[in-house]
Amino acid sequence: MPNTLAMHLGILYLGGTIGCAGTPLTPLAAEIFLPHLKTIISEEIFQPLQSDVYEVSMDTAQVSWHFYSGEIKDSSALVPEDWADILALLLHPDQQHIKHWIILHGTDTLAFTAAFLETALQGNDLNIVVTGSQLPLLHPVELTLDRDSDALGNLKTAYRTLNEATTHEQGWVRVAFHQQNWAADTVQKIHTQELTAFSGRNEEDHTAQISTHNKLPYLSRRTDFALLKEQLSTTNIQIYYASPLPSHTLAEQLEHVLTSGVDAVILMAYGLGNFPDDLRIHRALLAAEQRGVMVVITTQVPFGGVETRYAAGNWLTACGVLSAKILPLPAIFAKLAWLLITEANFIERRKKWLALTA
Repeated sequence: MPNTLAMHLGILYLGGTIGCAGTPLTPLAAEIFLPHLKTIISEEIFQPLQSDVYEVSMDTAQVSWHFYSGEIKDSSALVPEDWADILALLLHPDQQHIKHWIILHGTDTLAFTAAFLETALQGNDLNIVVTGSQLPLLHPVELTLDRDSDALGNLKTAYRTLNEATTHEQGWVRVAFHQQNWAADTVQKIHTQELTAFSGRNEEDHTAQISTHNKLPYLSRRTDFALLKEQLSTTNIQIYYASPLPSHTLAEQLEHVLTSGVDAVILMAYGLGNFPDDLRIHRALLAAEQRGVMVVITTQVPFGGVETRYAAGNWLTACGVLSAKILPLPAIFAKLAWLLITEANFIERRKKWLALTA
C-alpha cells in the first residue's frame, strides 16, 4: 500500500483462543482484552523487529486503528445467525470510512465464518482478513504478552495481508494464519494443536463466485440485518458422514436425514465422491429433490475435491445430487446457507450452485 494512503483499519474481536485466559481457557471480555491488544499493537507491530528490520510505522502509513467487539463466545458455540451480527457491524453506517478489517475469531468455526463473509460481501469494497491463534495472545494469569504464542505472529501476518491490498482486487476476504494467507472459501482447519492449523489455496481461479464484482452487491448499509438474522436462524443444513455400514442401514439413516425437514444435506462421501449404490438410496435422493432439498456431495478426504470418474460416484448425478468440486466443507456449508436465504426456490438455488462450481 502506498505510504501516502491513509488507512482506517478496524479490529473486530469475537473471542476465541487468541483472547483466552484462565484455567480452563475462557475468552476474555472485550473491556479486558482490547486495552491489552491496543498496547501490544502499538508496541509490537509498529516497533523494530530487529536492528535492521522494521514494520511500516503508524505515522508513515497513516494507519488509524478502530477497535470493536461482537458477542464474545467460544467459536464452537457460533451459529449462522451470528454471521448477520458480524455483517451488521462491518456494514454499519458509522463504520463506512473503514474499508479494511482484521477479525479475531476462534479457530473451531473460523473457516465457516470467513467463507460466509466472502460469499455475502461479493460486490462490496471491504478488504477483510480473518485470523486467530492456537495459543492465547496473553499469559493466562498475568495477562502480559506471551511471546511463545503464535498470536502476535498471526496479527502481523493479517496486517501485512491488508497492507498489500493493492495486489488484490478490491473487495475480498482472506484467512491469515502462521505466516500464510488464503482466499477465504478455500480454507479448512487441518490440525487441532499444531501452529499450522489451517490450509487453503491461492490459485487465481480457485472457484467461481455466486455473484460477481460487476454486479451491485446484495448487501448494503441499508440491509435489514434483523431480517437476515431471522432467515439464518431457520436455515437447516445437515451433514451425513458415510461409514462402512451395510447399504440398507445407510439407506435407512439417509432417509431419516432427508425427511427430517432439512433445507440441504451435505454428503461426506469416500474418495472422489464415491457412495454406496443402492436402489433405496436412489429413491430417497430423488424424493428429496422433488421436495426441494439441496443435496451436495463432497469427500471425507481433506484435499483434492470430488469428480465423477468412478461408477461408484457417477450415479449420484442422475439422482439430482450436486457436486462440491474442490470446495472444502466450510465453504460448502456457507454457500448453501447464503443460497437458502437469498434464492426463493429450489430451481434458482440449483442454477446458482451449478454456476459457482462450473
